[in-house]
Amino acid sequence: MADHQKFAEHFQCDRILHTDDITADTRNVEIQLTGSEPFALTPDLLIIPVPDHIKGQTVLLYKNKFLFTGDHLAWSESLHQLAAFHGFCWYSWSGQIKSMRNLANYSFEWVLPGHGRRFHTDRETNTPANAQVY
Repeated sequence: MADHQKFAEHFQCDRILHTDDITADTRNVEIQLTGSEPFALTPDLLIIPVPDHIKGQTVLLYKNKFLFTGDHLAWSESLHQLAAFHGFCWYSWSGQIKSMRNLANYSFEWVLPGHGRRFHTDRETNTPANAQVY
């Protein structure tokens, strides 16, 4: 994220980044995640690695209700459903499909993507596992 250092200083907060995405510009990030297992930052906040869109991609699951997906998934206005886009996958397309299926193992009600609008899921099927890939 551009200006992450300024935001950290302004809000006096720690930054979190997976080691697979650390560069010279981010080497001083306070919390560096490793591996592919979910990480409980707090009792209400789970960080789930989804190495696909980018190698160190993670999603955040808050209170088993809100799934913040970043660029992992997006709402498609034309398809009226969640989708992943092959043309914008910078690391592993097969990994992205696997990660989408893995998210069905978690319980959540809302998907809050980095692009597009929020989406209310069917808790029985956790729609991201059924999302389309393009």
